[in-house]
Amino acid sequence: MPFSDSVSAAAEKYRSPGPERLKLYGSLFAMLVLTAIVGRKRSGELGTRATLKQSSFARIMFMDIGAVSTLGALYLVLNGKTPVRVPAALATLFVGSFALLPALAYEDWVAMQEKNNE
Repeated sequence: MPFSDSVSAAAEKYRSPGPERLKLYGSLFAMLVLTAIVGRKRSGELGTRATLKQSSFARIMFMDIGAVSTLGALYLVLNGKTPVRVPAALATLFVGSFALLPALAYEDWVAMQEKNNE
């Protein structure tokens, strides 16, 4: 089996709303929250401003985070079907994945409920 076929087969369970995708969103959100709590500032750390002033890589990654958050917000507005899509997309522009992941999980949960009620 070629590599692309095996990747496609492994990703198939994430292609549509379902328990596996909800677990993925939950795991990503849990890691995000844990990192925010456990990864507090340590002694000797430069801080955000000093890091951005000294490192072009840090500046590029910071801009990339903004671009990805904007794309996630746009995806949510265009593909979301629940009333939370617009407020969640706006929140995503300010707090990134802290708003995007729960909103995507909620969208999937609603889609799963609608599928079960058919």
